[in-house]
Amino acid sequence: MKKPLSLKQSVLAAISIIGGLILMAAAIDPGLPLGYWDNPSAKVPSSHNWSELEKDLRPEACAQCHAAQFNVWKKSLHAHAYSPGLVGQFPGQGHTYANDCLVCHAPLKEQLYTDPTDMDDSILLRLKHAEGFDADADADYDVSDRDTKLLPLRHTGVSCAVCHVRNGDRFGPPPKTTGAVGKQDTPAHGGFTATKDFEQSQFCASCHQFPDYMAINGKPLENTLIEWKNSSFSDKGVTCQVCHMPDRAHEFRGIHDPKMVKKGLSFSLTEQNHSANLSITSTWIGHAFPTYVTPKVIVEAEALNAVGSIMQHQQWEIIREVAYQGDGWKELRDTRIMPGETRQFLLKALPTDARSVRYTVRVIPDNFYKGLYESLLSDELTAVAGAHIRKANQQAANNDYLLYEKVITLIQAH
Repeated sequence: MKKPLSLKQSVLAAISIIGGLILMAAAIDPGLPLGYWDNPSAKVPSSHNWSELEKDLRPEACAQCHAAQFNVWKKSLHAHAYSPGLVGQFPGQGHTYANDCLVCHAPLKEQLYTDPTDMDDSILLRLKHAEGFDADADADYDVSDRDTKLLPLRHTGVSCAVCHVRNGDRFGPPPKTTGAVGKQDTPAHGGFTATKDFEQSQFCASCHQFPDYMAINGKPLENTLIEWKNSSFSDKGVTCQVCHMPDRAHEFRGIHDPKMVKKGLSFSLTEQNHSANLSITSTWIGHAFPTYVTPKVIVEAEALNAVGSIMQHQQWEIIREVAYQGDGWKELRDTRIMPGETRQFLLKALPTDARSVRYTVRVIPDNFYKGLYESLLSDELTAVAGAHIRKANQQAANNDYLLYEKVITLIQAH
């Protein structure tokens, strides 16, 4: 029979149990606050007795301590989400329509337009101000810079505060060193709350998974999260962040980046019975290639004679093409490559004197927008809107690139 515990032993045991419960509670991931992406606000309440720098929501303020993240982010498309091609469409549409777009391009409540005058002034200022984040060199950014202080927060697009600040409180992933979740005491802005939600694909869904009511032919206009869930990447736990934020770098690279795209695909070119076949396999892309309706990928094959002249040409397009027709949007075709899929591009029977075949794959990241910009420029735009759209059209033209090119020599029959 066990000897009863003494009073001292009982107290120590109780303390030990309580301490264990406290440690267990500290290890519970609180997750993101409810409604994190519903009309998000980052404004710091007056009750927070912080310095002006700690209250500052501009990315330049964050750069004072998080320079590495800032210097990567400033070159990303997130930093340029408040773009000429976006704002050039707003004049004449009204600020309510524009705010519907800003829900993803500048999502914070503090970034939205308050009235038509605010919108017009902001669009004009966007035209006048030089691109603040275009510099390639890493630099220390002065938060007292006058030009930067004059810019509305919306001009920073999808900036630090969009993902990390709600009502002045900071949120982020668990520290790499400890993996701890919950409230983390740090010297600045009252610490932050760490949650693994930042490492989940669902975190990106607010902007990259459109609702069902925006479906065309049964598929939302952007269906990236569902495409990922239906892939083996979801089963393996390979989230959006693994590819688009490697080692937590704030790169957000995608279809505009040739290295990123080439990493996700494998190519195999083979000779077949005096013809040639190109196989493209989606090996490391966790969603459809491409996932959105804006890009187009062109695969071309050219049969060449002994002196390199083109004898035969064939072309295929990888795209989800949509268009507004009559009573609404229609899907004209969907030829995209799904995760793990291999697509064959076989050149038809060739002339007997063909000696080689050249395959090329070209990516047009802004194909849909090019058509939109040309259409807008044919209309009567305001001077400011026209200037923005012309700039956007020029940028879009410069984004095209050659992804793959290879020539295969044909085996000659004897």
